[in-house]
Amino acid sequence: MFITFANGLLHWCQPTGPTEVLADKSRRRATVDGWHTESLKGISLSSDRISGHLLKVQMFRGTICQVKQRAYLVRKLNDELSPELAAAEEAEHSMKIALIGLMRLLTWQDFELLVDLIFSASGWRRIGVVGRVQKTVDLELLLPTTGERAFVQIKSQANAASLRDYVARFEQADLYDRMFFVWHTGNVPVDREPDGVSLIGPERLSQMCLDAGLASWLREKVS
Repeated sequence: MFITFANGLLHWCQPTGPTEVLADKSRRRATVDGWHTESLKGISLSSDRISGHLLKVQMFRGTICQVKQRAYLVRKLNDELSPELAAAEEAEHSMKIALIGLMRLLTWQDFELLVDLIFSASGWRRIGVVGRVQKTVDLELLLPTTGERAFVQIKSQANAASLRDYVARFEQADLYDRMFFVWHTGNVPVDREPDGVSLIGPERLSQMCLDAGLASWLREKVS
């Protein structure tokens, strides 16, 4: 197997047949099925997803060198996890399930605050509250870097009917560029998002909570 790095991607191929010496003394060798920039499962092999230990081969000034991180490279191409990474992913999965349980213990006011904090950590700025009734909150957000305006519907409990209702409201409004529909309990189909609408249910929200560093905040709120 040969690998190289170009344009921020790892390229790999499997050579086959003899090496051909060209007229200018350079060498050429055929490959089994060309060069690839994705793993066997189709995941992009971008440099930001590759260990720095393997990226060090880019510093080699010659044409060909040995790859010391061969075991890591093979796992990466085969989409296999190291024991350490597998343990970390299992722990993260358990943490996200626990966070969903904690979110469901929040009052609707504290759930609103959690959602507001998550969006703030993502760069969105709260500019207003459109509506506020028990277990339902409508927020207005602005993304300063792009000027994008968003409408956020926050519901402790949601279903397909409530989603359709708010999608219809969003489609009739010209003020907003997109809508977020957020809930922690209920059966809402997430397999197909309406145009301009982002569905954030309990699973996705727990990941966002974890990424925003709000797990401790959430634990303290319900303790």
